[in-house]
Amino acid sequence: MKFFSLKEKGQTSVEYMLILVVAITIGIAFKKKMEEFMLTNPNSIISKNLNRLQSQLEQDTSGRYRRFSVR
Repeated sequence: MKFFSLKEKGQTSVEYMLILVVAITIGIAFKKKMEEFMLTNPNSIISKNLNRLQSQLEQDTSGRYRRFSVR
């Protein structure tokens, strides 16, 4: 049982490094999910807004953009 002694030198450093690796892994996974949700997904928030803006600025048949007047 002495082999698994908790008083080994450097154990705290190893534990902190392992916790750091786990935290970084979770952070990267969270970033990828949020990036997919916000940007790359066709139904994402950004894509919906860009599609809405594109439909407002569609070109007419002559290749010119429509003019909008502010009243």
